[in-house]
Amino acid sequence: MDNYRFRAAILKLQDRLSNDDRKRLQFYLGNGVPRRIQDDPTLSLMDFLFYQDKVNDKDITFLINAFDEIQCIDAVKLLRGYWRHNQSDA
Repeated sequence: MDNYRFRAAILKLQDRLSNDDRKRLQFYLGNGVPRRIQDDPTLSLMDFLFYQDKVNDKDITFLINAFDEIQCIDAVKLLRGYWRHNQSDA
């Protein structure tokens, strides 16, 4: 999955997440996310995960697993769909 397609998928995902989904994800990630990002909605959790290389266009399993654990099924389906599409293109 190229970086632009992946970032477009993340933007679609962000649009579909409720505020509750975001709060649950931040709580789940806990100490792995700095408090300033958890407290300030203008700072992007996804940007942080990109810069920490926990999520990238080659590996999205961290994000899929996190959404699976918090039972955000729509996010899991969307990410797995992009992952499968990417694997079939390779």
